[in-house]
Amino acid sequence: MKAEYQFKYDETLEVLTDIMELHGASKVSKNFRIFVASGGVFVFVFMAFYSDYFKGSTGHMVFAFAKFLIGWALAFIIAEILARTVGRKFELTASAGDAETVYEKRLKIYKKPLSVRVDFYENSCISYVEKNKKETAYSDVQRILENDTVIAFIVRGEEFGKRFWGLSKKGLTDGDIDGFRTFLLQKCTGVKKGIEEIKTK
Repeated sequence: MKAEYQFKYDETLEVLTDIMELHGASKVSKNFRIFVASGGVFVFVFMAFYSDYFKGSTGHMVFAFAKFLIGWALAFIIAEILARTVGRKFELTASAGDAETVYEKRLKIYKKPLSVRVDFYENSCISYVEKNKKETAYSDVQRILENDTVIAFIVRGEEFGKRFWGLSKKGLTDGDIDGFRTFLLQKCTGVKKGIEEIKTK
């Protein structure tokens, strides 16, 4: 059966770095939000049970709680700003370092960059990385991410939770990337936000 779309390329250090940077950048805001959310709960519990902040008349408690909520909301805004600036820069640097480490380990095993081929069929796609073959159903795709050079997927996993994997756009052997985007949105019905553009450069 002929694939609707096919990607074929060697996963060089540059390609692997682009993929891992996209992965890292996609997690930054979520990590900061989790930190602020959990920190806010901790502070609320501490103030409610171990301080006099919420004690007093009903009016005082309502006013104190309102101030706490406003402060918590401001913390989320500040966290998002930090995530998109300092956090993103730090994550991209870390991702580039991780990519270099992974690439060097693979070179020791395979003696060359990994050969990648992914065939996209009607109901699923099949990836071939060296001698490893894996099929992914479109119904398991939860998010589609993209930057200038990579298109990637977050997939519901059976054993290890969500799985991330990406493709180099330069590897598309036939057709155009716009047509491929349309194809993905038609097939991946579990994707709610469309194709999310993530800035990495």
